[in-house]
Amino acid sequence: MDMDSSQKKDENELRRWVSNLQLESWQLELLITGFSIFLLATSLSEYDSFQSSFVFNKLSGQNDNAIFAISLRLIIATVPLALRFFLISLLIHLLLRGFWIGIVGLSSVSNKIDFDQIKLQKPFNKFIPANVRTLDELILFVDKLSSVIFAYTYLVAFSLLSVVIVAAFLFSVFGLSILVSGAIGGSIGVIISFIIVLSCFVLALGALVFFIDTLFFSFLKRSKTFAVLLYPIYRFYSIISISFLYRSIYYHLITNFKKKQIALVSLGLFAVFLLVNRVSNTDQHTFYPESKQELSSLILNTHYDNQRGDVFIRTASIPSKFVKGRFLELFIRYDPDINPVLAMICPDAENLELDESLIKSFNAGMESQLDTTKTLKELIYPIEKYKQNVQEGLNCISQAYEIFIDGEQIDEVELLYTRHQNKAERGFLVILDVNDLPVGRHEVEVKNLERQNPNAFLEAKFDDYKMETLVTIQFWKE
Repeated sequence: MDMDSSQKKDENELRRWVSNLQLESWQLELLITGFSIFLLATSLSEYDSFQSSFVFNKLSGQNDNAIFAISLRLIIATVPLALRFFLISLLIHLLLRGFWIGIVGLSSVSNKIDFDQIKLQKPFNKFIPANVRTLDELILFVDKLSSVIFAYTYLVAFSLLSVVIVAAFLFSVFGLSILVSGAIGGSIGVIISFIIVLSCFVLALGALVFFIDTLFFSFLKRSKTFAVLLYPIYRFYSIISISFLYRSIYYHLITNFKKKQIALVSLGLFAVFLLVNRVSNTDQHTFYPESKQELSSLILNTHYDNQRGDVFIRTASIPSKFVKGRFLELFIRYDPDINPVLAMICPDAENLELDESLIKSFNAGMESQLDTTKTLKELIYPIEKYKQNVQEGLNCISQAYEIFIDGEQIDEVELLYTRHQNKAERGFLVILDVNDLPVGRHEVEVKNLERQNPNAFLEAKFDDYKMETLVTIQFWKE
């Protein structure tokens, strides 16, 4: 009996603590909302930098698994949209909470509305008193609406995270089929790849059913026909999508609020998001070509070291638009997308690194003891042989590039390995002699081997590649 009374006492204390926490939750909401808005506002620019760096350094040269690279790019590109939606929702919540605090302050002064004093005439004398809430009713309504939007914002954020995680999972499975097809080859590789693709299709269909059921308030779970079929799908994707983290919020909302109310809040937030996004993307410069292609009539500051700013070199770069001396430094970025063709024409130029491993040192020590004509340093660091291999590899790589000035091809192009001082981009340095060029405008064009009509499931051949323009850069000889 004492244990029962003690348990009831603990339950009552817990209930009082939760009730007090609920009454004071608006303070936590405002604190978290303000902190989240600050983080989101500052993280958008930081994420842009991270995104450009990640795509530049990690997703280049994925020709051997293009589906994986493209899919990952799409997933990364959706994160800023989610951040903006999250930011807009929290701003709306902050405005509502500010409005709510104002109403609470006003109610402390006066809590009644005297419609008789206004002396309304028909039909307003019936419509307005019947449809205008009292301050107490408005306080409760706005408080409820603010709390729902606050919880709903985090529900949407976790839901978007679930979609991204599931998409990454499916794309990884699909990308695995390409890796298997390329690694095994032959009919066995094709069969295994087909089985993986078929499995990926089934998984994608299950994910679609899972998210449709979630979006439409678990209507499939209420069906006797589909509930049994949905159960294993639900259990699997509950783990993959980490939906167990926000499941309580989801079921609380769909069981305590009308579907119409949830739909209206969702549509309202989505409409505000679309409006803000539309306004931010409005472009009044309709006669200015924002082309991403290389055009002779379009000057891109990213091609000039003294005007680039804090961005990566994507293709090539020269020091300035204006050339004073005899020589022009041309930096051509080493893009890993060219790796497949280099592997075909220059296999000996790959992995040219001095082996400084413990095993290599041990073997060199043993060999130096057996052959006294060779020193330990020569065996571990065969520098002359290494220099020769690097030079031969570089001479071979030069076959993948062609350089033109004003349409005339440079016959003998000498490439040099270098890292640019901009962001340590790997690439090749070419010194061009422009002494004989007349004063005025000129154009340097760089071409490289590019694959025509790439197919991720077919092995590339050298005949699939041909020279295409990589970049054109304008400069003026002084």
